This record gives sequence, C-alpha cells and structure tokens, in this order.
Amino acid sequence: MKKKIPYGEQNFERLRKDNYYYIDRTQYIEKLENLDEKYIVFLRPRKFGKTLFLDTLGKYYDINYKNKFEELFGDLYIGKNPTPLKNEYYILKMNFSGVQTENKDILVESFKNKVIRALKNFKNDYNLKIKIEKELTEPADIIGSFLDDVKEEINKPIYLLIDEYDHFANELLSFNLDLFRDSVTKHGFVRKFYEEIKKGTQTIIERIFMTGVSPIMLDSLTSGFNITMNITIEKDFNRMLGFTKEEVIQLLEYYEIYSEKLFKIIKEYYGGYKFSWDATETVYHPNMIFYSIKEYLSKGKIPEKIIDDDTEKYYERIKNLFEFAIYSDDEEEKSNIPLKEYGLRRIIGDKLKEICEKEEIFTNELATKIYSDYMPNAKEIKSLLFYEGFLTLEKEGIKTYLKIPNHSMKNVFLKFSEKYY
Repeated sequence: MKKKIPYGEQNFERLRKDNYYYIDRTQYIEKLENLDEKYIVFLRPRKFGKTLFLDTLGKYYDINYKNKFEELFGDLYIGKNPTPLKNEYYILKMNFSGVQTENKDILVESFKNKVIRALKNFKNDYNLKIKIEKELTEPADIIGSFLDDVKEEINKPIYLLIDEYDHFANELLSFNLDLFRDSVTKHGFVRKFYEEIKKGTQTIIERIFMTGVSPIMLDSLTSGFNITMNITIEKDFNRMLGFTKEEVIQLLEYYEIYSEKLFKIIKEYYGGYKFSWDATETVYHPNMIFYSIKEYLSKGKIPEKIIDDDTEKYYERIKNLFEFAIYSDDEEEKSNIPLKEYGLRRIIGDKLKEICEKEEIFTNELATKIYSDYMPNAKEIKSLLFYEGFLTLEKEGIKTYLKIPNHSMKNVFLKFSEKYY
C-alpha cells in the first residue's frame, strides 16, 4: 500500500505512525546543535513546513518521548546519529497564529489567551501542580510568574518553541500601523512579553527556536530580547525546508506519475525558491507539491487551480499592498492622505510596478529587521516581499537582486496589479 500524502499534516508523530510519506530533515537537528547558538530565529514563507519541523524538534527533545524515540526516529538520520541532548528537555510550545486584531483590547486578550493555553498544555503534559495566574492583565506578568514557579518544580531545562511569532503583526501592518507600533515598540505588551522570556533564559529556559514569516518585529523585540541568532538566509540552511529537484522527482516516481512534462509544469509553478545569496540550489514549495500530487492522483491531471484555496487566501495579503499603494499624482487623492502615509504608498506603488514590469528588482542588501517606529523604506518593502515568498534571491557575479520565483507568484502579481495598469 502506498504511503499517504501528508498534504497539510503538521504533527510529526502522526505522520510517522500513520504511514505518511516523509522526507527526512532530521539532519538539521544536528546542524542546529553544532551552531553552538541556543536562541535561534528561522523565517520562511507560509505553508513551507515550519510547523512540522518545529513539532519534529519538540518530539526529539521532549523527555516525555524518550520511550518513543526508536519508533519515531530510528530509521531517520538523527535516529542513527543521535545527539547528546535528545529527550533532555521540557518542551514549551507557543503558537501565535489566529490572534485576533480588531482593536487593542481584543488583541491583548487574544494574545494573553494563547499564552495561557500554552502554559496549560505544558502543565498537563508534565503533570505539574503550578498555578497559572490567569487573572493578571499583562501577558508578560503571566509568563514571568509561571517561569518563576516552574523552575522549582522541574529538574531539567525548558526548550521554548515559538511558531508564527509574527502572525498578528503581519495582519496589523495591513490595516492598523498605529496599533502595530503600540504593541511591539518600547512600552508595548509584546515587547514586555519577550523581555520576560529573556529573563527566563537566565534560569530555566535553555534553548529557543522561533519561527515566522518576516522579521517585521525583530528590531523592536531584540532591543529587549537581544539574544537570538537569525539563520534565515544562512547558506547551510537554504534547504532545511522545501524540497530539492531530486526529492520532487523521487516523489513523482514513488506515486508512479512521473513524466518530463509533469515535472516541467511543477518546476515552473512551484520551484525557484532560494533563501541564501550564496546557495547554488533552489527548492520547491512543499505544500504546493503535495497539493499538486494529491490533485493529480485524484483527477489524473494537474490541478486547474495552481494554488490551493487556503494558500490563495494568504496570498490575498499582497492585495493589501496594492490597495495601499498609489500609482498616480492625483492631487485630490494626495490631499486626503497624511504626508508620511502618502510617502509610504508611493514607495510601495513604485516597487510593485517595477516588479510587475521587469519580474525582478535590484537590491544590494536584504533587510533582516523591519523597523516599526517609522515608515518602511524601499529596501524594507522589497525585503518583505522576499520573506512573504513573492520574490526570491538571485545573484549573478556581484549583482544581487530579487526576482519572481515561478509562474504561481507571477500570476499573484498579475492578479492584483491588473486594475492599475
């Protein structure tokens, strides 16, 4: 019986136990440890496998999974080459996707509930008798109080895994810049939350792995949380997520659907991603590969919709940039927009127009932080489009630029730009 296609599957244990196809990435567990860096940030576009990898880390290091190690990892790279730290941590997982952003009160309460839920899960997973101070107003106070108490109850350190750290901030950037700044800058509740986590690294938190899409909050956070290493564009981690050409061909051959024609289509629509200037190999979008194979097996042809519904909803976010942008010098329009905001709109409009016309845009540097106390500049706008997956890195000699990676992303740009040209 053929292995099941893990389209949308994010639980490593279920994937391994229930006969799903799995492409081994556990060699990167060893590589991450060899960095000798304990607090790591790793960014990739949506649906690129971050949550599954985070769950893989959790199962590998969790003291509760010591008796399941051979079952889950035995035939994988890390099972044959285990590190000294396997099953040596209490795992605290936080996921900030789905935080509500309608207004400040709702945002703080929703963020707070995410924190409380994570702490409850931790408490239940390890059968701890610790009070979670839910009545406290600030998320920072809740996590701070918890970390103070838990260090007296456990005999091994915590590995903190944070997924979608920037999800709500990306939403806010689309429609409420003031609330975004208010939340993440010096006196914001998010900044205070991460300051408490930093305090926790002095006592019980020994390692952190944090994922997201963009570095939109890193500048504000690292001013009070200046302990992380961002490995997003490091050459050695270019292929940590995403599939190589050989892996895609093996997938198609395994499901007995390989043909040069089909592979050519998949390459044109889902390949072309490069996450380091110095990388020599591009990778394919993993979620879209599984989607296309699933649809092909079901209908005998490549899907008519080249992007699945869930991903398409996410890519609608680029529409916010187009709607926000300005493409004319209409004086009436200009007079109704504050000067600073008008400047940002013109910058966005100019960059989007250049990309649509040339399918690439020059840049000599990629922003690794997006500053939040003033309007983003041209470099930051271009960089955001890279982090979101709309553009990818390219280098020819000493020339560095960003380009549209494939036909799928080209269609996204065309879809949202057609009303302006």
